[in-house]
Amino acid sequence: MIRLKLKPGREVSLARRHPWLFSGAVASQEGDGADGHAEIVDSDGEPRARGSYSPRSQILARLWTFDGRAPDTALFRERFEAARRLRAAILPPETSGFRAINSEGDLCPGVLMDVYGETAVLELLTEGTEKWEADLTAAARDVFSPPEIRVRRTGTRRDAGEGQPRRQAPPQEQLPLPSAEGRGEGAPIRETRGSLIPFTENGLRFFADVSSGQKTGFFLDQRDNRARLRPLAQGRTVLNLFAYSGAFSVAALAGGAARAVDVDSSEPALTIAREHRRANGFPLEDADFVRADVFEDVRRRVQAREQWDIVVCDPPAFAKKRGDVDRAARAYKDVNRLAMSLVAPGGWLLTCSCSGLVSADLFQKIVFSAGREADRSFAIAARQGAAADHPVSLDCPEGEYLKGLWLWRTA
Repeated sequence: MIRLKLKPGREVSLARRHPWLFSGAVASQEGDGADGHAEIVDSDGEPRARGSYSPRSQILARLWTFDGRAPDTALFRERFEAARRLRAAILPPETSGFRAINSEGDLCPGVLMDVYGETAVLELLTEGTEKWEADLTAAARDVFSPPEIRVRRTGTRRDAGEGQPRRQAPPQEQLPLPSAEGRGEGAPIRETRGSLIPFTENGLRFFADVSSGQKTGFFLDQRDNRARLRPLAQGRTVLNLFAYSGAFSVAALAGGAARAVDVDSSEPALTIAREHRRANGFPLEDADFVRADVFEDVRRRVQAREQWDIVVCDPPAFAKKRGDVDRAARAYKDVNRLAMSLVAPGGWLLTCSCSGLVSADLFQKIVFSAGREADRSFAIAARQGAAADHPVSLDCPEGEYLKGLWLWRTA
């Protein structure tokens, strides 16, 4: 275990129980942290917190306890059991795909776990939590009892690749995931690159590409927005921009949409989008799957004066670090201006940002500016963030990354 001694006056964030300790707050270190454990003491040498140690990250430690208790298997089980109780209370019926552990939101900083039917994907987001893999996996197995657990060790890569403090974006938005690797019941899991794991969401059938897909294989955080879209889509046309695997379109078609078109730059993602429609009994038309640069495609549609009843715009994170914010703001304004031009009078635009550095207030201002440039009038009918199985700790508001605005075209 390593002991990290704080500079005078730098214990304020610990008093607020914020779970991130930045390297700049540390005056001295004692020990090597080879076991991934860190004890944090104030400038007088009094113990203040315990957590996981990541020497190559600007967040030097992720803090799990503030009462002197060491993170161990018993604590992992307690935290996981609390997370399990929350999911049991809030998950909708006919839903077997969900976020089971949401890092800081479940007081488990540096750990994510998504469940897809009978397969759980445990992601270790920091170098420190990677050292705890055996105990974390055992606790996940004991509490959630998944038939299969796959482990993704992305922490060392993330920490080594950081160019900016991790405070600037939620951990799940930092870097694309590498190929899957993990352990099951005491033995390596066979590599199944491209394998699709089936699960359900509100009675609809989906597949998670747990080997090479985005995040852990599916965008579970958009469940509530898909549920809101479903009844609105009856008899309407839907354009799904940055569609990935087309889940919004499946929800729209389930609600009786007249047509849904997926636009994405990834052919493998569109291949899964086709599988999603097939699995739910919806017809497949080649024209409804468009592989293209979305910015170029939407400009072409605006020039063609297309009109759609509902447009969904859910782009990837444009801001990965603080220096990206101005460029990201321009990109968000550009794509929203174009998307707004495609919405028919009385229609809907769902526009989202998953950039943690772009605040909800800034995003709304960007969208307002886009509406002025598009010469369209919209009203905000609803704000919708990540689904309830993605809780955000009041002590760590940086975990609230997804912003969604439901805009109704008034003129």
